[in-house]
Amino acid sequence: MKLSPKMALSKGMNTKAQLDILDEQMETISVSMRGFTLAMRSLYAENAVGSGSDTALVVTKLRDDTRQDAMTYLKGVLPLSILLVRSIREYFEYYEELDLEEWGESLPDIIEDVKGYKQCCIEVVKLHERIMIPLKSRQDEAKVLVREFSELGAEYNRKSSQLAKSARSKMNWAIGLAFVPGVNLIAYPLLKSYSQTDLAESIAKGVQCKIYNSAAIVVDKTLIPALSEFIDGLNAIAGFFSVMEQEMESFLHKGDKAIESKKSTHYKMVRMKAKSIGNSCKTFYAMIPEVRTDLLSIPSSDTDDNYVDKWLKKQQEEIEKEYRGFIRGQLKTLLSHLPGRGRQELLLEFQDEQA
Repeated sequence: MKLSPKMALSKGMNTKAQLDILDEQMETISVSMRGFTLAMRSLYAENAVGSGSDTALVVTKLRDDTRQDAMTYLKGVLPLSILLVRSIREYFEYYEELDLEEWGESLPDIIEDVKGYKQCCIEVVKLHERIMIPLKSRQDEAKVLVREFSELGAEYNRKSSQLAKSARSKMNWAIGLAFVPGVNLIAYPLLKSYSQTDLAESIAKGVQCKIYNSAAIVVDKTLIPALSEFIDGLNAIAGFFSVMEQEMESFLHKGDKAIESKKSTHYKMVRMKAKSIGNSCKTFYAMIPEVRTDLLSIPSSDTDDNYVDKWLKKQQEEIEKEYRGFIRGQLKTLLSHLPGRGRQELLLEFQDEQA
């Protein structure tokens, strides 16, 4: 079970640094996920694709090829992302609900859960990275199109430079949404809620002009960067569990005063972050209905379910082959939800929890 470079790097960090990174990533993971689905939705907005010309046909093909990836995400990967965030929530509940003595007594069980959480996280990251492979090729196509549409490229560069200068935000991938009338207004409250007021207001004003074939810009400048940022957040979660597993296993030697002191310090540090990270999990859950609405607004075809089921069947076989009998709790849950009915059950269970 190989960790990604970002996950492996996190293993050298101390608990406080790892908690700070996780806290920061959990704050933005919801908005980057919604940015990705808004970008997908915007591909079907008015003016996203021109009409009649040869170039419009090329952009239409780019958009429709990307649509199938969106269906895979909606019907296959999104429900599993819910499992991943649930892992974080469950882990921090140990620190909120148990006192230090109870937590110490439960360490073996918690460590076993963490191993399953880590496995689950690593595999969900891989699913996102595999979705990214065809999307990256679409981004390459989009870059070529933006260069070919000299007017489009020049307008984007001019306007995005103005917006970025006024916003000065690390979420500058959202600027691409300013080029899609209607979608830019949906993005406004989303970004404002994350204290990105300048960026939100800039995007809400839009570019004050009609830009046909803006789908090429959205794929290149917004859709891929937003998903990349979301994957960074997933990597942070997986890296966090990797560090926690190693650290907690070192606490199992009872009677050593130095270890008992480290256990207490660890418990207190994690407990201090529990509320903040728990709130980020709630924000993620609150965003799920809007994310699903974005993706459900995209036209679908009769072949989508068949394509998604085949794709997920392949992923399931690869996971089972890699672990060969060493599949732990949360990963078992993930595998049970890969079939179509399992994914539907997970979404229904999630909806019941939020009711």
